[in-house]
Amino acid sequence: MCNLDASGFKYSTGSNLDYIKIAYEFLIEAYQGLSTKNYNACENNENKIRNDLVKIAKSRKKINFPFRWITEFPDIENNNRIDIDLATPQSLIDDSNAIKIECKIVGENKYIDTEKSFEGKSPTNGIMSFITGKYSPQMPLAGMIGFIKTGEIHDKINHIKKRLQDHKEIITHQNLTKYPIKENFKYSYDSKHKRINNLKDISIYHLFFDFT
Repeated sequence: MCNLDASGFKYSTGSNLDYIKIAYEFLIEAYQGLSTKNYNACENNENKIRNDLVKIAKSRKKINFPFRWITEFPDIENNNRIDIDLATPQSLIDDSNAIKIECKIVGENKYIDTEKSFEGKSPTNGIMSFITGKYSPQMPLAGMIGFIKTGEIHDKINHIKKRLQDHKEIITHQNLTKYPIKENFKYSYDSKHKRINNLKDISIYHLFFDFT
């Protein structure tokens, strides 16, 4: 059980977009640090890569983050776990306000959905988890982080764009569009999607980390 105290936050208020941008800045720095150390992602699954990135991001001891990093956060309703949960001051009052971020290996057909996404109640994956409201049903935004272990990063991103454009179940108002987070990092994007089950539209903020 993770006990959180609002007094531990430097800021009592802030926007969800601010929070996710701060988190992404430090995850990008963590990725860039791993890249300079010849990090071998090919030997690691998505959970190990995520944990290594978050561990480095959290190690910035001089930074008083306005949120708490939680990995493998239990999602009891869906009998699952969220890859990264940013527990903000607002989520201490209502946990549905926490910012959820999903991490996927790009190329395993899980970044958007899976072939079994529409068979049963909860096999949705990736972006589809947010479209259906499986995750973050009350939130206007969420995050996706893609790890590229093989192939060309541009080809992988273009493939995701094409799949979103052609997807029969996902209505995309804005496909992946460059969204600068950090000056020396090129692969950050945002997209906007219609949701089902009478939920409000959602913006998803994407990072792609090239480990090839």
